[in-house]
Amino acid sequence: MALFDKLDDLRGKATEIMQTGVDKATEMMQTGVTIAKLKTDNMAEEDAMRRAYLAIGKMYFELYGENPDPAFAVECDRIRACKRRIAENNLRLAEMKDTPAAPAADAKPADEPPAAAPDAPAEEDEAIFEEAEEIAVDEMDENK
Repeated sequence: MALFDKLDDLRGKATEIMQTGVDKATEMMQTGVTIAKLKTDNMAEEDAMRRAYLAIGKMYFELYGENPDPAFAVECDRIRACKRRIAENNLRLAEMKDTPAAPAADAKPADEPPAAAPDAPAEEDEAIFEEAEEIAVDEMDENK
């Protein structure tokens, strides 16, 4: 009988240990869910802040963009330059829509000069690349 009592005692202890483990795992899972929810809430709040900052910037530009405070002059100039390039691109798009389709690439006239090498960028492409690189560097500096 002593053996059966010991087995019953061991079974009770094993059940108790398993229940403790299950309780601990449940608690950890609930903590993980809470952490995930808080992080998600923080991301939503950061997004709301980002949108508010953008709205403030747009309002400032609309109100003071033509005569900005010196601290904002560079960014206002950058916005005006972007708007100008967008308008130019839109004009080019409109012109392309109004003109008939260009002849097929296979139907080149014989007296046409050969095309530039594909790996040699055009001057305009280089200027755009340099400007994009400057903007990227400026943005990296702002994020530090």
